Amino acid sequence: MRVIFLGTSAAVPTVSRNPSSIIVDLGREYILLDAGEGTQKQIIRSGIGFGRLSKIFISHLHGDHYYGVFPLLQTLSILKRRKPLEIYAPQGFHNVLLAITEVAPVESSFEVKVFEVRGRTSFRLKGYTVTMFPVVHGNIPTYGIAVREDDRPGRFDPQRSDELGVPLELRGLLQRGIPIKLPNGKVVHPQDVMSPPRRGKLLVYSSDTRPCRSLIEEGSEADLLIHEATYADDLRERAEQSGHSTISEAIGVAKACKAKALALTHFSARYREEDLDRLEKEAKRMFNPLIFAKDLMIYEL
Repeated sequence: MRVIFLGTSAAVPTVSRNPSSIIVDLGREYILLDAGEGTQKQIIRSGIGFGRLSKIFISHLHGDHYYGVFPLLQTLSILKRRKPLEIYAPQGFHNVLLAITEVAPVESSFEVKVFEVRGRTSFRLKGYTVTMFPVVHGNIPTYGIAVREDDRPGRFDPQRSDELGVPLELRGLLQRGIPIKLPNGKVVHPQDVMSPPRRGKLLVYSSDTRPCRSLIEEGSEADLLIHEATYADDLRERAEQSGHSTISEAIGVAKACKAKALALTHFSARYREEDLDRLEKEAKRMFNPLIFAKDLMIYEL
């Protein structure tokens, strides 16, 4: 699993930062978590191309998290995309899409499938499960997003396989979880030559939120927690009023989750890059490994 940060600013973009959008590269396909304005340009700048984009997950219907969807759809049509594109979003997105296409119709070359989310909902991808779960961001329905890789098989032990007399041509069956019978009649089970299954990677994206129980529960032992940190700690009251989090509050969530790594994003445009560099150094004294995400930064899980 590979994460590419396309946009790391809050509602107002800056010279170096776009509004919210994150690529999660799953190998055969990639998905978008949010798509603020300018997302299509950031995809081009990242070099990943449009061909493997399969799904877009929108956390909530504030413009800096989904206004980039519509020009992206137009670009994909101009490029003659054929395969369907799935969009998962809170209730109301479908009406917005219909209204825009009615006022400014675009002849689409592909089908757009919209799935509206009401409450905690999970979706299956090949080898992964994506779960959208409610978080706390004012009065607007808002969802955090968890991407969980399926558990992987344990490691094969060739020495133990030799001791049991397993022929080379039958070892692949054991690695796929299928018991075999040896010529002497003895049955060898996969667990006889395989270590226990390995836990799949877990990526959790907070969306815009106050610290909340649902995020701590869904983010338990996450390999990477991506948490908004709109404000520095001196603006905690403003964060509370606007439904956002401060840097220390995001770190508190990561500690409560026992997250293995933390990436902070969604920084207010009031902060210059030198301000964020200073705040990052201070934050690393409270939690490590920690990064302040930047546009086009890549993180390998």
